[in-house]
This record gives sequence, C-alpha cells and structure tokens, in this order.
Amino acid sequence: MNARLLPSRDACADVEPGADDGTPGFDERRFRHALGRFATGVVVISAGSGATLHAMTANAFMSGSLKPPLVVVSVGTRARMHERLMRATSFGVSVLSNEQEPHSRHFAGELQSSFAPRFASVEGMPEVALLEHALARFATRIVDRHPCGDHTLFVGEVRLFSLGEQAPLVFFAGRYGSVAHPAG
Repeated sequence: MNARLLPSRDACADVEPGADDGTPGFDERRFRHALGRFATGVVVISAGSGATLHAMTANAFMSGSLKPPLVVVSVGTRARMHERLMRATSFGVSVLSNEQEPHSRHFAGELQSSFAPRFASVEGMPEVALLEHALARFATRIVDRHPCGDHTLFVGEVRLFSLGEQAPLVFFAGRYGSVAHPAG
C-alpha cells in the first residue's frame, strides 16, 4: 500500500505571508511552536573544566552512531557555547533527571537563588566536566562539525559514559515534565 502525506487545511492556514526569515509564506514563530510539539529530554552541554568551565541547557541532542559510539549536539551560532565548541577538542553531555529542573533553568540563563551545581571531572579528559547525579553522562572527543543553517552540529565520539536510574526531565510545548520511571 502506498501512502502519501498531504497537507491538512490547518497546515495550509498556518502559512502566512511576510515570514520572519524572508521566505514568502513562512511563519518562523509558528514553526518554532510546531517544533516544540516534539517532546525531548533535557541536557546540559559542558566544555572546559574548573575556572574555564562553560555550560548551557539544550534539547537538541541525539545518538549519532553505535559503532563508533557517536553523539550529536546542535548549538546556535550566536550562543557563547558555539564559540567554545569551535575551539574545543572535547565536550560533555549530562542528561538531566526529573529532579534537575533547576539545573536546566540555571544553564538556560535563569539563575537560581542559592543554587550551586556540582560538576565532576573526568579522569583522562581534563577539558571535560559532567554534572553530578545526572541520569546519563557522556564525555566526548569532537570528531566533526557540520554547519546547519543558524546552528552547527557537533559530533562527539563517546570516550566514557555513565548511566543512572532516575526518571528523565522532559520538555514539551515550552514546559517541563517527567515520565514515570520504567519498571525493571
């Protein structure tokens, strides 16, 4: 059976003239809202350690490959983290648990009062630090960078990782949530 995806009447109604990006009929604001309908996990990307540590919240993270073990993060070219990753040889990714919403808010620019995030250094990788108590943590060596519109995709080969058992922090339609921890 052949199937075709046809635009719905609603989809056509969403296209408005005078787009933010200069493309006739493309509404960038509504496009962002449509992308927000994809539920994602939340990560903190980190580069450097000690006094040079810089971290940011992101939800553009994915597995790139199992063999070799690769992960990918997408960072906007205007973000301070972008410049750091362009010069860096490695980065860290800490997948946040449902108890780490303050971490997400803090590294997204909403400083949390009396909040002191704790990072752990990674043995053998002096330029990587990862958040303590994260659901999963990945220490990577940058193996590739790909321009992608107003972002760059940074590909990291996973050198070390750890895995926790908490429930994940989820982001959907501009709000935080969680899902039940899977049994067993």
